[in-house]
Amino acid sequence: MTPWRAIAEHTSAHLPAIRFERGEAIMVAYRDARSPGWWWCTDKHGRSGWVHERFFEEDDYRFVGREEYDGRELTVRTGEQVTVLDICDGRALCQNAAGEIGWLPLSILEPVENT
Repeated sequence: MTPWRAIAEHTSAHLPAIRFERGEAIMVAYRDARSPGWWWCTDKHGRSGWVHERFFEEDDYRFVGREEYDGRELTVRTGEQVTVLDICDGRALCQNAAGEIGWLPLSILEPVENT
C-alpha cells in the first residue's frame, strides 16, 4: 500500500466515538452540508459522530448498521505517515505507525512519492 503523509495537524474531535454493529439501530439526525454522504448519528449508548450513508440503511422505518462501524478519528502531526485503508467522500480511514485506526479528512493527506 502507498503511504500517505499528513500535510497539516489534526486532533481527534469526538470522544467517545460512535460505534455500532451490523443490524444495530442508530439514530440519524442530519446531513453534513459540506460533506455529501456524511450524516450526524447517535448509537444506542448515546455516542454521536459522523457516519457515511454507506454504513447504514433504512429498515422498517428505522436506521440500522449495514456493517460494523467505528467513527474514531486519528490525531496526527504534520509530516506523520499513515496507511490509507479506505476513502469515503472526503475522509480517509487510516492506520498510523502505532497500529491505531481512525478517520482523517482527506484534505490534510497527500500520497508519499516513491523516490
